[in-house]
Amino acid sequence: MPLSDGEQRRLDEIERALRSDDPKFAATITISRVRRRRAAVAGGLFLIGMIALVGGLVTADAALWIGVVITVAGVAAMVAGALLYFNPPHFTARRIRPRRRRG
Repeated sequence: MPLSDGEQRRLDEIERALRSDDPKFAATITISRVRRRRAAVAGGLFLIGMIALVGGLVTADAALWIGVVITVAGVAAMVAGALLYFNPPHFTARRIRPRRRRG
């Protein structure tokens, strides 16, 4: 869902204020860095799921229920990794309200 004009203006103001207040910090925060980290975490989770899946299948030969549990956990990790990679993050804009003084 795209931002309204007012929301986009406020976001731009916040971004300009951040860049003027702390330019070094603002330079380190980029969307591409967040996307790379998200993809790396999703890939790692998928890989761990694959290892658990194979390990569960090997273990199922000796101890059926333990192997089944490990296999199901591996498949769940693979699904979670795939969902994390393919679903975009859903950011919700929170309205910042000034605090009211008591008394």
